[in-house]
This record gives sequence, structure tokens and C-alpha cells, in this order.
Amino acid sequence: MKKLGIMDIGSNSIKLLIANLYSERYFDITYEKKIQFRMGQFIDSKKDLTTEGFYKLRDILSYFKHICEVEEVTDIKAIATETMRRLKNSENIIHQLQHQLHITIELIPGELEAYYGYLATHHTIDLSDYLQIDIGGSSMEIVLVKQKQLIHAISLPLGAIITTKNFELDSSLTKDKEKLFNAHMKQTFEEISWLKDAIHLPVIGIGGTIRTISKLYRNRIGDSLKLQHQYHLSDTNLEEMYQLLAPLTLKDRQELKGLSKDRADIVLGCLMTIRSLFNYIDSKSLIINRYGIRQGVIFNQLNIPPQSVLDYSLSNLLYHYRLPIHHNDRLKQSSITLANQLQINDLSSTNILKASSKLSDIGQIISYQNNSKHTFYLLMNISINGLNVKEQLMTAYTIRAGEKYNLKIEPEHQMLLSTEEFEHCKKLSLIVQLCSYLNALKSEFNSIDVSEETISIKFSKTIPSPYLIRLNQLSTLYLEQFNRPLKLIII
Repeated sequence: MKKLGIMDIGSNSIKLLIANLYSERYFDITYEKKIQFRMGQFIDSKKDLTTEGFYKLRDILSYFKHICEVEEVTDIKAIATETMRRLKNSENIIHQLQHQLHITIELIPGELEAYYGYLATHHTIDLSDYLQIDIGGSSMEIVLVKQKQLIHAISLPLGAIITTKNFELDSSLTKDKEKLFNAHMKQTFEEISWLKDAIHLPVIGIGGTIRTISKLYRNRIGDSLKLQHQYHLSDTNLEEMYQLLAPLTLKDRQELKGLSKDRADIVLGCLMTIRSLFNYIDSKSLIINRYGIRQGVIFNQLNIPPQSVLDYSLSNLLYHYRLPIHHNDRLKQSSITLANQLQINDLSSTNILKASSKLSDIGQIISYQNNSKHTFYLLMNISINGLNVKEQLMTAYTIRAGEKYNLKIEPEHQMLLSTEEFEHCKKLSLIVQLCSYLNALKSEFNSIDVSEETISIKFSKTIPSPYLIRLNQLSTLYLEQFNRPLKLIII
């Protein structure tokens, strides 16, 4: 195992991430810390970092190094991005920091920054064609991906802090400001010839301010779910947020629930950039990626072989929760097979069955008793990469229904799951339950045949009575949900 510490020197803040990297190419993130530091406030007229700015930067990095030493980090990787790239004295600053702190700092080019962002999406969101934007404080990286391959990438000095300053967007928006901003963005996009290949593609958004926009929207509609990764915002949703934020003064923005003080002044600039890009490529969907450059560094070091995003995420979670990587593989496969026989073969259902089968026991890390209840809680607070927010919620209910079939939707989830989707969770739960029993009866079980009238299950010998009772109970539920009872046959 290697313990990696990543220091990310950005334009709005400096962040530390500590992760355990395992030889099996899995990882755990064990620590994250962010300290606000707007480097641009300490750049003088010569574009040099001031002495005060240097001391503040050094103190933060020294603090992070101390944390790494306490956490017994074996490898520290410090990276600096756009704001440091723009400093006239960046080479001298980095030399002094390295000499005084005894750490290596890499000033990465915009193209590498874009590549790390691409890796953070490639390994966590299962999408083939998309345009990715990473809006930081000083720069914006745009990446075009086709067939999961990075085709084009560019880094532009259009971060949220820069656009806010240049167009005075920290105060309420005027028509003149809006017109100037939109004209500038359109001209910028027109100079990127390959953007025409991104017409109608979904946009994946990376960066803290983009996540803030998502959080603001969720608070606005009363969505209390903590899951951020793969949250979808439509172009209509973004326009609603624009109409909300545009007329507000900075003081009014600071009073909005979900908007941190350190992003209140720059959130409008970020949103306007996204809005301009959406208008230019006629995109309809923004997908939130909660990961970014630091996770991209991790994936780059792990060098993960090609595989399904969901499959890797499930294996990584099982590794984290100390369960065998192949835990419940047989249950997963038999559940998918039975679902196909019942004409439930859409990709979303298949993925929910995969996750429900593989993760059904992770609650045991809290306590074996009430496993499904603990599992439900964990699934409300972790990210399953490869599932969108609704699919992850449905996975949690599918597992929970296995222990408590007559459960009801929690009030805070009623706006996210329709009655039909909730009933579908119950159907999927019945599939997993039946396959679980048949797997337990592997020495007795012979075959299963699904017809339009019945589900015939053949056993080579008599099965223990507790299983017989439970299968008969399941038969009633199968008749209710699938219009066919279970027919048990001893051959």
C-alpha cells in the first residue's frame, strides 16, 4: 500500500487530499481539507506574487505537509495550476517553496490539467460522448470526448474569478454587462474550431463552483439528498438559476441557502459561462462530476485497465468495506438472468440489480443486525460511480425492500422517485430475493423456467421447510408483481 498526499494549489483555494493506493489498483480517500486562498489578491502590478502572498501560501503548504507527516503519507505530490502559471515570478516562488518545505511542486500545463479532469470523468461516469468543462478560479478547461477517448482539449483564462473581475459580476447584473459577456464568450467559442463537433452533446461539469450551482438548485426544489455525483441539471434548470441569481446583489447572494461566502461573488460568472456554452452548442443537460484534478492524479497513478465504470466502483467499494471482490457474483449473474427472462432488460435495471446484489451486505461493517437498514444509510452517503442519483436511490430501496417489503418512500425522496419507480424497486428486490434463496439451495436447485403463466422451479430433492415457507410467501408477491406465481417441483 502507498499513502499518497496531493496538494492542489488553485486560484480560489488550496486543497489537500490523502488516499491509500493498493497494489490491486483500488483506493480509499482518507482525508480532505480545503483552505481558502485567492492568490490573485496577492499579485502586484508586475504580475509577481507579493511577499505577503508568498508567506500565506508557504504557511498553508507547511500546514498540509505537517498533516501528511502525522498521517504517515509516503508520497507527496503538489501541483500548481493557472494562477501560478500566470505569475511572472512563478519559477522563483516554486524554487523557494521547494527549498524551504522540502516538497516537490509541479507547475502543470493547462493540457495536463485538462487530462487529469478527463481521467476523473472517464473512470467515474459511464458516458461515451460528451463535452467536459472544468471551471476553476483562473482557468476553464474544455475537453471533447468521443467514444470515451479524449479528442481535443484546451485551457482558457476564463475562470470564475477572472470573468467576475473582468465583467464586474460580483454585483447585480445589468443588460450592458450581460451583452458584453455573451459577446465575448461567443467570440471565444467561435475561435475553437472543434467545438462544432460538440453540438447537442451533454456537458459534464467539474469544479467547486459548478457543484455549488447544483447545490443551490437542489436546495431551491427541496431535494435534501446528499448525493452530488452524476446529478443532472437541464438547460431549463440552469435558466431558472440564472433568473434567480442575475438580479441579486452580492449581499443577497450571501444569504442564499447552500451558497458559501467564498463563492457568492463568483457563482454568477460561472453560471453565465455555462449558459453561454449551452447556447453555443445547444446542449440540454449538465451532469455534475464531484471529482476533479486530484482524483485524476489518483487514477493516473493507478493505471486502471479498461473496464466498466460501475464494475470498478463496486469492486472498489467492496474492497473498502472489507468484503471479497467477487462477493455475490453468482447472485448478481442469476438476478440479471432471471430479470431478462421476465423481460426486464433495460440498462438501468441491470445496473441496479448489479449494485443491489454486490452491495447488499456492506451494512455489516456497522452491525450484522439490521444489515439492510445500515446498507440503506450508507448508500445515501456514498457515491456509486456508474449510477446516476436516481439509480443509486433505487438501489438503496431495492436492498431495503428485501428485508421490509411493505416499506414506504421516505418523505424526502418522494419528489425523486415516482410511484412506478418505487414499485419497480420492489420487483427488482423480489428477483434478488428469489435468486438468493436458490443460490442457498444450490445442492437442491435444478432449473427455473419462466412462462407467461408461471415461474416453475425444479429441485432435485426436498428442500428444508423454512425455505419452502419463504418461497411460498414469495409466490404470493410474484403473483402480485409479475402476474405469475412460483411453481415448486420436486423431480
